[in-house]
Amino acid sequence: MSQGLAGYIIRRLFWAVPVILSVSILVFLLVRLAPIDPIDSLLGLRYDEEMAERLKAKYGYDRPLHIQYLKYVQNLFQGDLGVSTRHSDFSVAEVVIPKVRVSAGMGVMAIALAFGLGIPVGVYAALMRGTPIDPLTIGSWLLIDSIPVFVSAIWVPWFLALKLGWIHLAYEGVLHPNILVPVLLMSLPGVAGVARLMRASVIQVISEDYVRTARAKGLREHTVVITHVVRNALLPMITVIGLSLPGIFTGSLFIELIFGIPGIAAEALAAVRAPDYDVMLGLSLFIFVLFILANIAIDIAYGFIDPRVRVGAAKGG
Repeated sequence: MSQGLAGYIIRRLFWAVPVILSVSILVFLLVRLAPIDPIDSLLGLRYDEEMAERLKAKYGYDRPLHIQYLKYVQNLFQGDLGVSTRHSDFSVAEVVIPKVRVSAGMGVMAIALAFGLGIPVGVYAALMRGTPIDPLTIGSWLLIDSIPVFVSAIWVPWFLALKLGWIHLAYEGVLHPNILVPVLLMSLPGVAGVARLMRASVIQVISEDYVRTARAKGLREHTVVITHVVRNALLPMITVIGLSLPGIFTGSLFIELIFGIPGIAAEALAAVRAPDYDVMLGLSLFIFVLFILANIAIDIAYGFIDPRVRVGAAKGG
């Protein structure tokens, strides 16, 4: 990594701190000013004024709002995301991390499948440009993409489980064969977007002078496509892959609920309905930090792959 690129990344990291603090203030206010009181929800029909006051003092909800925020930030810098009022005072990390592992395992497989299918489909469609195969290929995947997930997440399991008997709907872990169906439901709608972007990128690269020069030198077509076209067309895909990384951890709400998968999306919905203040705050900050880290990872990847980025970063430094 060049000195200029390293300096650029360090500056990005420093700028991320005030941005994260600003977002934390906004999310904190949105959560704490919500009309639903977590203590009321926690006690329910057993509500007692004296008990409610003790719980508010225990969780710090009886303090002024700015004091609550300063205490939260102080704990945050110490790695303490707070405690969950819904999970018998378990820490937010203890509640969230197991859920993140489940959603991340599914997300990794879904993104790998979406890009693993989308990239070759896009390359094939670009090479078939001007023939009926091109619109037919992209159109088929767009048809799949047009089906809402809340429709496919109901009908596909119904058909495969009840009609064909190929699967059963009980969650048995990320590596279990039954996880293939929810992974397919998460990944296949994304193939169309990846394929269209890859197709456009390949078409742009094919028109470049160095591709014409490679063909003029008598190189075989598959060598030109793989070495010169696909390699350079993949550069814009780095941005898409990087921005897809936070989605690995967030999961799909409908799919997790229908298949009974104990992931982060279902936990987030439960935290909002409760409400569970610290879990909501922890999840919001977690996702936002992932977006920042994904953008920095994109910059690093471009710096290693494209020398022009390293030169530009060095001049900027």
